[in-house]
Amino acid sequence: MAQAETQNGRRNSTLSGIDRFFGRIEDAVTLFASGAIFILMLFVVCEVIGRYVFNRPIPGAIDWIEVYMAIFAFLPAAYAQRLGVHVRMELVVAKMRGRLLWGVECFAVCIGVVYCLIIIDKSWEHFLRSIIDGDSTIDVQLQTWPGKLVVPVALTLLCIRLIIQVWGYGRLALDPGKAPQAVPVIMDAAEHARAEIEEVMGRETDDPADPSDGGSRA
Repeated sequence: MAQAETQNGRRNSTLSGIDRFFGRIEDAVTLFASGAIFILMLFVVCEVIGRYVFNRPIPGAIDWIEVYMAIFAFLPAAYAQRLGVHVRMELVVAKMRGRLLWGVECFAVCIGVVYCLIIIDKSWEHFLRSIIDGDSTIDVQLQTWPGKLVVPVALTLLCIRLIIQVWGYGRLALDPGKAPQAVPVIMDAAEHARAEIEEVMGRETDDPADPSDGGSRA
């Protein structure tokens, strides 16, 4: 009995460790995508100023944006899946509890893994085809393969995250009494509002004393 509990603890710690390690990768990739958004904003500002102030627009601005936007459109997908902030249809799932809920979630994530594997294969072929054929944009002839490479890379990260969640949901489906690990805990509207209130109240409590109060005490 004790040996079985020890083995389960090791498995849980392994899952938690894998989740934390891959979470760092997702955070780094998402930070990179966020930086890409910032750079794109600067690029658009320069384009607007150049076009309307100096009458010198950036050549092929639309082409650059077309190739560039794949970075922040696809790379954060695994991060969003980890936090459960993607669009979810919960009309039925929200009413489920326990083993049924975790089993349905596990089944849905398994479908997601299969779908991702199919799309990864096709998007990789599309990327290779763009290199072989020399695919480029219409205006300034930019090579499109960098943007097309982002898709299979992002989907591979998403697929790994889904596999981790299959493990997490599977252990909960087998034993609903366990604490959730490596899976997003979806809150309803009331729970989400309560969590935000507690977070704000916690921040206010942690704020340092007002300088004016300190002066009055002095």
